[in-house]
Amino acid sequence: MSTFVLVHGAWQGAGTWDLLTPLLQKRGHRVITPVLSGLGTDQGRLSSDTTLRQHVQDVADELSQLHEPAILAGHSYAGMIISGAAENTSSVHKLVFMDAFIPEDGECVLDLLPAETGAYFRDIARQHGEGWRLPGGEGQLDLWGLKPGETRNFVRARLCDFSLRCFEEKLSLPANRKSKIPTMYVSCVAEGYPAKPFFAPFAMKARDTGAQVFEVDTGHDCHVEKPEEVADILLQAVGTP
Repeated sequence: MSTFVLVHGAWQGAGTWDLLTPLLQKRGHRVITPVLSGLGTDQGRLSSDTTLRQHVQDVADELSQLHEPAILAGHSYAGMIISGAAENTSSVHKLVFMDAFIPEDGECVLDLLPAETGAYFRDIARQHGEGWRLPGGEGQLDLWGLKPGETRNFVRARLCDFSLRCFEEKLSLPANRKSKIPTMYVSCVAEGYPAKPFFAPFAMKARDTGAQVFEVDTGHDCHVEKPEEVADILLQAVGTP
C-alpha cells in the first residue's frame, strides 16, 4: 500500500478529488486530501491574511504524521504548495505536478503568469474583492475548459473564493529539494482549452529536467474529466498496473 497526498488548486476544495480518490482506494492505497486554510470546507475563514505559506504548512503537517514517504500530487496552484512542502521534509517519495506551476526559489504565481493575466486578477480583486478576494464563478470554469454538463456542474458545486495574496506571495526554495525527488507531470492538452498556454511551459520544463510527462486530452481539471486515466497515471508512480 502507498499513500497519496492530493492537494487541490485555487478556487477549489478537497472535494475536487471525490471522483479520483475511490479509484486509488480500490487499488488498496491510502489517500489524503488536505483541507487548505480558507478554502473548500474552510472557506468561512478565508481572509486577506490567508497565505501560500499557510497552505504549505497545511500539507507539511499532513506529511509529518506519515510513517513512510508519500506520493505528493498538486493540481494547478498546488504546484507551489507541493514544492514548498517538499523543501523541508523527507516524507515525499515522488512528486506529481498536475497541470501545475513549477516554481523556483523566490517566485510567486504572478511571476509565472503573463503580465496581463496578473493585471486582470488584480483588477478583479479591486473591483469585486476589497483588493484581495478573487470570487469563484463561471469565469474559472470557462478558463479551465469545462464544457456545459455533468463535469462542469461537479466543479461548479465545489467552487470557492480565493485570495490574490496567495498568488502574490513568493516561495522560498533555497535548497531546491524538489529537483532531487523523482517527478511526474500530467499535462492537459485538449484543443481550445483556454488556460493551456499558461501551463504548457511547465510540461516542457518538466520534460527538460528529466521528469516523466503524461498528456491527457482534457481541460484543466483532468482528475474530474477523466479520473480513470489520471488514476492509471498516478498508479505508475508506485508501479501498480
